[in-house]
Amino acid sequence: MNMKTIETTGRILEDGNIELDHPVTGPAGNVRLVILYPDDFSEDRPPKLSPEEKTRIIEILDSVAESSLKEGPPVSNRNHDQYLYGGNG
Repeated sequence: MNMKTIETTGRILEDGNIELDHPVTGPAGNVRLVILYPDDFSEDRPPKLSPEEKTRIIEILDSVAESSLKEGPPVSNRNHDQYLYGGNG
C-alpha cells in the first residue's frame, strides 16, 4: 500500500482529541497518525496505585460510608453556617 506523508503541528487536548494548527488537504476518510513528542516530554500522570494502596483507600471509603449510615440529629439547610463554622455562624 502506498502512503502519502503530511507533516503538521497541533496538540492533544485534555479530552484526548487532537487539534491541528492548520487544516489538512486530502480526501476524507481514515488515516494513520504518528505522534511525535519533544525530547523533554514527560507525562504528568501519577504512578499507578499498588494493590495494597487501593485496598487501603477502599477501606477508608467504606468506613466513611458506614459512618453516614449511623443515626444522628435531624439537620436543616437553614443551619449550614453553624455546621460549617460552629457556634452561631
